[in-house]
Amino acid sequence: MKFVSTLWLASALAVTGAMPACAADYPDRPIRMIVPFAPGSATDTLGREIAAGLGARLGQPVVVETKPGAGTAIGAQQAAGSAPDGYTLFLGTNATFAVNPILYKRLPYDPQRSFRLLGSAGEMPSFLIVSSQSPYRTLADFIAQAKANPGKLTYASSGVGSTGHLVGEMLGATAGVQLLHVPFKSGPQGLTAVAAGEVDAIFYTSTAGMPLIQAGKVRPLAVSTAYRTHDLPDTPTIAESGYPDFDFTGWLALCVPAATPAPVADRIAEAFAAVSRDPAFRKKLLGMGIPIRDFAPGAFQQFVDKDRQRMVDLARQAHIQPE
Repeated sequence: MKFVSTLWLASALAVTGAMPACAADYPDRPIRMIVPFAPGSATDTLGREIAAGLGARLGQPVVVETKPGAGTAIGAQQAAGSAPDGYTLFLGTNATFAVNPILYKRLPYDPQRSFRLLGSAGEMPSFLIVSSQSPYRTLADFIAQAKANPGKLTYASSGVGSTGHLVGEMLGATAGVQLLHVPFKSGPQGLTAVAAGEVDAIFYTSTAGMPLIQAGKVRPLAVSTAYRTHDLPDTPTIAESGYPDFDFTGWLALCVPAATPAPVADRIAEAFAAVSRDPAFRKKLLGMGIPIRDFAPGAFQQFVDKDRQRMVDLARQAHIQPE
């Protein structure tokens, strides 16, 4: 019995003694980043840019794994349940932390406790996009048709609770029209359906939509943010198109499981901050239609909490009930 106790104590001391070394040696193998959207989506594109920057600074490859579905809940569940050792990162969105809590009574992760937010990973304005063959050339045309035909004008999204879905709900409530939401498994599928004329419109990012915009297959009518974007400066905002208080922006956050040791989480956060400050990185993202907002220490969490409450108010206004 004494031998067993001594052996247990020796093992415990060995593990305890190894912990600082493990933190100091981090990372010593490849890291994965879970992106809760389909390959080719705007979030996937952004994730790969972040992964490349982090890999260069951490000295190990950061491999993107796409886990789409359930408004980011599938990816969030897998990330939250991963070992909190710094080898699993998660690119969460406003859907993960602000929208899903109002859509679902039960989630396979806790939006407020499962993750530690390491920093803002950018904003994604949503554009109201229609087919190039569509008769709608302005937001006013689109709204007029919606008013004349309640519930018949369709818009696609990457699923219930996605930013594209919520922007549509917000526009409908603001303009006093009823739009018919058509969820797809992914944003690229929805955009393809719009280009083919199968769905009237989609609220989508320019990041993923630009190839079809440049090819003349689709055209943007308005953008959801209070500002015009760098990549599509001629596209008016919804605010300047008759709805002055309209402002809706998708946002992203780099996260780790909440129990990740502070020294490891801080190491990743420092590397991510360096990536985000890099002028070449910021210029590339701006060209993709993804501006990065700088937050003072602690301010990003306050922003997330405020946006969560805003989504609660929107859900109440749009009569969205959790399932």
